[in-house]
Amino acid sequence: MMKCLYLLSVVFHVAAGCSLSGDNLRQITEIYRHKGGSVLFPCSCSDLNTKPQKFTWESFRTGRLTEVLNDEHYRDRLQLFNYSSPANLSLLISDLREEDHGVYRCSTEKDHRDIRLNVKGCELVKKTGIEHMTVFTGESVVLPCVCTDLQDKPMSVKWEFSIPATGISHFQEIYPEQTGRHRNRVKLVSNNAPGNLSLLISDLTEEDQGDYRCSVQADSRDVRLSVKVGKRETSSEPSQSKTTNSPPASSSTALEQDKQQTHSSLPLVFGILAVLLLVIPGVVAFICWRRKGGRCGENVITEGRPDCEVKQKDQTEPDVTYSTVTHVNTAGAARVQINAADNTEYASVITN
Repeated sequence: MMKCLYLLSVVFHVAAGCSLSGDNLRQITEIYRHKGGSVLFPCSCSDLNTKPQKFTWESFRTGRLTEVLNDEHYRDRLQLFNYSSPANLSLLISDLREEDHGVYRCSTEKDHRDIRLNVKGCELVKKTGIEHMTVFTGESVVLPCVCTDLQDKPMSVKWEFSIPATGISHFQEIYPEQTGRHRNRVKLVSNNAPGNLSLLISDLTEEDQGDYRCSVQADSRDVRLSVKVGKRETSSEPSQSKTTNSPPASSSTALEQDKQQTHSSLPLVFGILAVLLLVIPGVVAFICWRRKGGRCGENVITEGRPDCEVKQKDQTEPDVTYSTVTHVNTAGAARVQINAADNTEYASVITN
């Protein structure tokens, strides 16, 4: 039973066909892309389980409706997605060219939708007239050549050189094919922006002066380069301004150095202050201890200090002077010689 229902649903979807998704299929969708890029044309069935019986992609690129999938113009640049999802009929075109612009149509057995592709090519900035540039020998120069949109990638770019002194404009290619005196001295300035085609020439000589032409397809731009011998002169005013501005710079440098020295000496100063704060109380305590404990008995309370009490007791006892008495049997009074330190005293001793 289930198999029968499944077969009936498949037959129903096939019979119904592929109705393209979208609100207004008759309105043309506008898409803008850059040359060299890629574009994805959206086209899918409204029912993702539907497999279209037939679908085609066509283009009005040549003025008449032609099939895209079999056109040699798009060889190796197309990709479809219906092999993984049958209802997804979107088309991817890579490596876009200016010739790819036009209206594209996605058609099924029931509907179709149109998409207009606008491929923006490289249009050079200031392409009319000749731009004059003056440089000196030994310098480098950048010859300007830029697309109006830096994201535009030209199919090809060519730089040529001509010497106008002969009166005949005969241009010789110098980039990408480097020839003559410009060999190994020229290159494009930037590879990040596809639309920046400016040319850098280094180590200039007098022979490099002349006309240079930047060509992009049918568009071109000319630059006339004059090369002078010597070095570029600098005006006196900038030098004076530099002289007058140098003292502030030196003073600022000196201030910065002083700040650095100050910052570097701060730890040393703090260390010295810390040592002093520790030493001074110790010295004061030692002095007080010496005054209180070093000399006992001088208006000092000695209670609880046995050493000082002993010293005070000793101070109350009279001093003892030791002397040598020599007794001599004489008729007169005896004389006694007393030696007290370095002084000599004499005393009379009366005997009974």
